[in-house]
Amino acid sequence: MEFTGLHSTSLPNNEPSLFDSPAERYVKARQSVQRFTLVQLGLAIFSKENSDKYVVHSYNFFLFPSTLGIRDVEFTVSASSIQFLSHYGFDYNKFLKDGIPYMNEVQEEILRQHLLADTWKVCSTNVDRDVLKKVIDEVTSWIVAAKEEDTMILQDLNVSKAFFLCVIGYHMIEVQLVLRQALENVWTEPLEDKKVMVKKVSPEHRRLLENSSDDHCQKKLILLSARGFTNLFQILVKVKKPLVGHNMLMDLMHLHDKFYRPLPESYEEFKRNIHNLFPVIIDTKTVTKSVQKKCLFPRVSSLMEAYAVLCSNLNPKGPPCPVISLASGCSRYGIRNLLMRLAMMHFSVVQFFLCQLICYCADPQMMWWRLSLLSRSISPC
Repeated sequence: MEFTGLHSTSLPNNEPSLFDSPAERYVKARQSVQRFTLVQLGLAIFSKENSDKYVVHSYNFFLFPSTLGIRDVEFTVSASSIQFLSHYGFDYNKFLKDGIPYMNEVQEEILRQHLLADTWKVCSTNVDRDVLKKVIDEVTSWIVAAKEEDTMILQDLNVSKAFFLCVIGYHMIEVQLVLRQALENVWTEPLEDKKVMVKKVSPEHRRLLENSSDDHCQKKLILLSARGFTNLFQILVKVKKPLVGHNMLMDLMHLHDKFYRPLPESYEEFKRNIHNLFPVIIDTKTVTKSVQKKCLFPRVSSLMEAYAVLCSNLNPKGPPCPVISLASGCSRYGIRNLLMRLAMMHFSVVQFFLCQLICYCADPQMMWWRLSLLSRSISPC
């Protein structure tokens, strides 16, 4: 995961310390997680092809807080984090313009109540405001001469291509909602090839259309679109597969805060919630520390340092690790490319590889027993 910041320095006594207890570290991290937001999330899904081979499908998601029907989300950025992301080629335009929306359960409930009461609104739009204003002006001019049931296709308007680039998925709904709110005597429907059909209707006909199950902007679809990436998060929670990461405390806290519920004040409650969401959590940094106690393994901290040691002559020869094969279309997330681009790409592939390699070197017969044991605790360091 990548964030707009790690540790907030503007808060008093918020600097992490090696002498912090897990609960103290959590309290400090909680304040930072509440101030910063997620910008990118990498996900690698592994399937077992046979006894010694896994196939991995890797995905990279740009995320941006939902702006549909809820109070604007505010977040902080730190100069060092923005500089770090920029140095490794982070695409800020994709983050800001095409980031997938998300919300937690509290934000979802607020939007649901507003939808039921018909008091919701589009609090901001990802479509360029000048372009959208031009579209509204064009439709308004067309309505004057149009008769009821006349239609127009937005692609015929002389507007910037930027508008049509936005009229897909979540933005398709957002554009239609803005038009419907601005003009009471129109109806909109999405068409293929990023087109939107606009129809002039009477108030009575519009009310009938609004209550129709065929409406592409009906409330349940608005809610589904506003939830965005949260829909995938809930699927991951439902399937209860092992979750593998490296130095995962901040990652898990962001998952909890952004997609589940605001972080609780209690560290114990946070741990209960996380283990209810993901019963098996494997932190490769914790696994590495465990191996250091049993084997002649150098003290390393970062994911790439651990990977380098395991691939070096310092690693004693042992049983072969399972083969990890990248699925078609995922080659840019391979370990060779990761080493070239370092921080910004798919560490999730390396994390799983590292987990397999460490555990096989330590004791291949006891690998999954140890992982189950290690998954019961979350190291704050």
